[in-house]
Amino acid sequence: MNLKKVFKFWIVLIIFFAFSPIEGKSQFKLTQASQTKSKITNNKSKSINRITLPFIDDFSNYLNIPNIDLWENKGAWVNTDYPFLAPTVGVVTLDALDFEGQLYPHANTTGFPADTLTSYKIRLDSTLLPTLTKLTPQDSIYLSFYVQPGGGIGEIWDNIGATPAKRDSLVLQFYSFSHNTWHNVWKTEGLRVDSIFAKDSTYWLFVNIPIVDTIYFNSEFRFRFLNFASLANNPSYAYVDNCDHWHLDYVYLNKDRRYDDRAIRDIAFVNPARSLLKEYQAIPAIQFRGEDMGDSLDIKIINLSDIALSSQYNYYVFNSFGTEVASYNGGFENIYPYIQTKNFQTSPNHANPPTNFSYSIDPNQWETFDVVHIVKEGVGQDSRTSNDTIRFKQVFENYFAYDDASAENGFGIQPIGVSNLALGFNLKVPDTLTAVDIYFNSTYHDANQKPFYLCVWNSLGGKPNDSIYRSNTYFTPKTEGLNQYTRYYLNSPLVIPEGEFFVSLQTKYNDYLNIGFDRNTDCSSKMFGNWANSWEPNTLFKGSLMIRPYFGYKSVIGLPTIEKEDINLRIYPNPTNSTLNIDLGENTYSNSNYNLRIVNMLGKEVYQSGFKNQINVSNLTSGVYILYIINKETKQTNQEKLIIQK
Repeated sequence: MNLKKVFKFWIVLIIFFAFSPIEGKSQFKLTQASQTKSKITNNKSKSINRITLPFIDDFSNYLNIPNIDLWENKGAWVNTDYPFLAPTVGVVTLDALDFEGQLYPHANTTGFPADTLTSYKIRLDSTLLPTLTKLTPQDSIYLSFYVQPGGGIGEIWDNIGATPAKRDSLVLQFYSFSHNTWHNVWKTEGLRVDSIFAKDSTYWLFVNIPIVDTIYFNSEFRFRFLNFASLANNPSYAYVDNCDHWHLDYVYLNKDRRYDDRAIRDIAFVNPARSLLKEYQAIPAIQFRGEDMGDSLDIKIINLSDIALSSQYNYYVFNSFGTEVASYNGGFENIYPYIQTKNFQTSPNHANPPTNFSYSIDPNQWETFDVVHIVKEGVGQDSRTSNDTIRFKQVFENYFAYDDASAENGFGIQPIGVSNLALGFNLKVPDTLTAVDIYFNSTYHDANQKPFYLCVWNSLGGKPNDSIYRSNTYFTPKTEGLNQYTRYYLNSPLVIPEGEFFVSLQTKYNDYLNIGFDRNTDCSSKMFGNWANSWEPNTLFKGSLMIRPYFGYKSVIGLPTIEKEDINLRIYPNPTNSTLNIDLGENTYSNSNYNLRIVNMLGKEVYQSGFKNQINVSNLTSGVYILYIINKETKQTNQEKLIIQK
């Protein structure tokens, strides 16, 4: 398929699986992305006590590092966003990145060992409860798990993450204490989810391995998963980042099992909780309106048993003080076995619950709400309750976010020179744009470190129109951590009127840029590209660019900033009703290098002058303002919240 014929996008996208390009010329490119791995290593030593049967982990109630009471880990990570319709919410993923989110130093195109997930020592010599009993091969011990290759199902532009190449593999090994060796007991080569679905109408392989060799029946037994990855040859290193995803779920080791022992009495959520808003995952408090609320939710609930069960579903909304502000009771509904029907819960009371309320917030105050979803089996015999609760934190602060802060792929600007990639947002009231947070994927040999300008455009007919801002100097992408945004400050605050506006990245040279692209939320209708003075919409790739505009005086603690001058700005008294003192500290240039500017919460400038150590603000009405200190030479800006109280 020639992607140019699919949509007239100035920077057409190409998806890379295992770093392999698709045939056809293009201008946009979609790449694999780095994902959230913790920088904490597993340096905890397991106590001398061994794990006793049963051993089970469905990775549903935690993120990032695999459970340190069960696993020794080298590079694998727990997440909810990369799998496609997991058996239960949460999986552990093995890929081509190390703990720091960088490609392994020994990565190559022919194949290399990557992540390893190893169990702690498990007692296969005996059970302790209800009584001490010796274990033998006759006790029918099986290790089972679900496995899914990355990439999802369907057309390549719908895929999530990266599919392993055919030469790649996932391997299961058992440890023999007597021989001090690891033995291969199961292996699969790279494949697509489509091929799994074609055989069984499911999205996962179910693997069940009997343990029958007596060399494993001791207190030193262990098992481990490891993956072998490979980089494909690619004309641009800017496309070469994470690849070869393998997802594991519901790892279960126990006795008294059967070869076809697949059913387990467990009702569980499949997907993580999402925003209750129509478009955004987060929105500035001052911009929120009731019309931003979605009409209903898409909830996936599964019955993993082999009989129909009754379940109850509810959701609750709590404010930042822990007070319940809304709730929904979906009542009891029957849910039929996925093994038999290949369907999740179909009752709309559970699968599509309404959002029957609107958040009540002070537009001048930051607010967060916890949305908690709970599903329970009607008679209370669910074998695993950890996958019965999912949560979402709804943020009303000072930024817009379409994305969920997880880059399953990368969205790339191909080198065409002075090209723009734009993302649109809508203001209900005027506001002051001060910075933009962007996540750039880590790439092989740091090939993504190319200069760009930050631009802002007004809107005409739903497209970017006239440029209203372009940074005086260029920025260089920085990746401060996996899925960790970097903040790029405007040269000076920009008051934007009510209505739609666009933020864009403009390449300085003919360079690639690889921006984080979230595949679990979709703002594709707000994405536009421009070359040769022609803006064209994205009509093919579904997802959200990881670009977040920030407004007003508040910022995220600990977020890296780019080219931001560090001065010791202090204003006092604050609150005040007449005179305001301004102190820049000792480690600054001459005060004459700065200008002062005061803006109210609607983005309107109410004061402007050269720098003064003391100004009279008695003419300002009571309220919250932002005081800006602007360096005349560098155009860098510092700011403080100012309260006028009369």
